[in-house]
Amino acid sequence: MIGRIIRVLEGSPRLVISIFHPAIGGDPVKGIDLYAPCQAEAAKLLTEMGVDLDNLNIASVTTGGALAPKTEGYPVILLSPGFGVERDMYLGVISKLAAKNYVVVTISAPLESVFTVFPDGSYLKQAPEMAELASSDYPGWSRLLHNRIQYINAVMDVLETLNRSDTELAGLFDLDKVAVMGHSLGGAASLEAAKQDRRIKAAVLLDPSFHLIRREDEPSSVPVLLLRQEASAYREMAASMNETIASDYIDGQRYAFNSLNNAYFYRVNGAQHMSFSDIPLHYSDYHAVPVHAVTAEAATAFMEAVFNKRDLPPNAASQLSETVISINSEGDPAET
Repeated sequence: MIGRIIRVLEGSPRLVISIFHPAIGGDPVKGIDLYAPCQAEAAKLLTEMGVDLDNLNIASVTTGGALAPKTEGYPVILLSPGFGVERDMYLGVISKLAAKNYVVVTISAPLESVFTVFPDGSYLKQAPEMAELASSDYPGWSRLLHNRIQYINAVMDVLETLNRSDTELAGLFDLDKVAVMGHSLGGAASLEAAKQDRRIKAAVLLDPSFHLIRREDEPSSVPVLLLRQEASAYREMAASMNETIASDYIDGQRYAFNSLNNAYFYRVNGAQHMSFSDIPLHYSDYHAVPVHAVTAEAATAFMEAVFNKRDLPPNAASQLSETVISINSEGDPAET
């Protein structure tokens, strides 16, 4: 079973985190109940967006269950969502990571996500300026990137306190084994946070916003796993998005490829940009199911190698799945 615990981080802004952990027993939670005590507000908005609420029941999540004991604590994954995506709309991946004995901590992005629910009943919809943010407004996106990095740093600080003194969570986290996972904007923030914070040992980037990453003079040795959508090359992206954004994205991908000294670059055949989240499943689009499975498999193989100070084998991609393909800096299949 997978348990879920909510914590609120006071500050400006107030952040909410969900802590998903291996659990024993507990009361099952329906998908819409993840947004308690504001189920009605969340249901109304999601229904207006065309979501079938039954499709929110993606994974077996419980509340009130006992923490599955582990003497040395569980390795931790901090998850930063994509722009506009509610933090817990990654249950397809989260459930598989928790089943492999990881604790996953999802981080809210108030006023940016489609909505944010606080345990006290506060309910924040996405701010109008977020909904209207143009893809070409790079200064605006850079501010959001900065905020996301700060959120990850704040959660790391809080986890240390919880692990030391919280009556329910003390000792749950193995803080020597912390990775950050991010999707889209959250992927760019995860890379920057991992480069800055030595407490974070690895980064898993799910089709990150490479056009927003920061350029630095010094290369980075932080271990990085990149999983891109199938349209990973410029010509493929330019066919479905703004050509300038596509060009800047590939330029950022090249920079990351050349500046990260310990990185593994892959694409997932059959994956689209939102496939790493639950969003397709909410609309009965099940192509994301195998994407979630291979994402969890690749991420855990990578993190286990990092945490145990091993290198991934050269043929790691073929061992994971025939849909996971090594790519070069241009997003094309790498020569073998």
